[in-house]
Amino acid sequence: MRILIVKLSSFGDVIHAFPALTDLKSARPEVEVDWLVEEAYAGLVRRHPGVSEVYPVALRRLRWPPWRWPGLLRHRAMLRRSLRARRYDLVLDVQGLMKSAILAKLAGAPVAGFDAATAREPAAARLYEKQIPLGGHPHIVEQNRRFFAAAVGYSMPKGKGQAGLTPPPRLSERPYGLLASGAAWPTKLWGEEEWRQLAERLSAAGERVVLSWGTPDEHARTVRIANGLPGIEPLPRRFSIDHLADLAANASFFVGLETGLSHLAAAFSVPGVTLFGPTDPEHARPYGGRQRTVRSDHPEAPCQRVRCRREASGRCCMDRIAVDAVWREVQAMLTEVVRST
Repeated sequence: MRILIVKLSSFGDVIHAFPALTDLKSARPEVEVDWLVEEAYAGLVRRHPGVSEVYPVALRRLRWPPWRWPGLLRHRAMLRRSLRARRYDLVLDVQGLMKSAILAKLAGAPVAGFDAATAREPAAARLYEKQIPLGGHPHIVEQNRRFFAAAVGYSMPKGKGQAGLTPPPRLSERPYGLLASGAAWPTKLWGEEEWRQLAERLSAAGERVVLSWGTPDEHARTVRIANGLPGIEPLPRRFSIDHLADLAANASFFVGLETGLSHLAAAFSVPGVTLFGPTDPEHARPYGGRQRTVRSDHPEAPCQRVRCRREASGRCCMDRIAVDAVWREVQAMLTEVVRST
């Protein structure tokens, strides 16, 4: 049996599908599994030993501006030829969007997806030959595990799922923590002064901490946060997702926002503290052992807003997270790290 997984993006969403794939390969080791994913995350998917072929998709790169559309059409035709040549028995659309459902149909095989009540875009369910009703909204990882088991036809393994990623080689003999202050949603950002205060406490505790960044603005912010603090260092350059995976996997601990990097660190079993404001930790907390969360006490959190105009800062949920509350969780995590070494 040959199966194609369609999980295009984003960073955290791709990671959330790995435990389900680990389940599938454990229950049905004879099944060959390929994956269709946005090109930026192709290297990350290749880290899972259960994936045979990875098909990079260039939707983000080719969809705009309009002069790129002929290239997008050629890319789509190439994907269709390549996918149909593999002769899949089943396609799993784990994205639940119209764009993922349309790409799933390119393979020319039966497509299984979430039912309309569960899919992120209910209209996508109309394109599936097999709709999987899951009911309710558990943690996204558990939802994916249940979906794979029902779609392929095996009993979901008991206990906590495992991401199953191949660990990278060791980067450094000196232990370090990873601090991530950036996020794609403006409403997920925590104040720069709060990050600075947290960095000061980590420095005073003698911790070595690396600050990640992905844009020029984020780089400037990490430089200001680290300025003059012994042991607190921004990354020297922008890292690719592959390099970030190596960095996260080798960290002693992680502190950050609810973004793909926090989920990636948890997938490698790195102890972490993650700050939640507009999103719900019950649905999307980092999946793994030794994970701690600090959630906003704002009355509307989690509001699920990407942008907010209710307050001047644009991050009313995150502004309700106090440095002291985060530091308590970080201290408790660091104590556990020391005990486990």
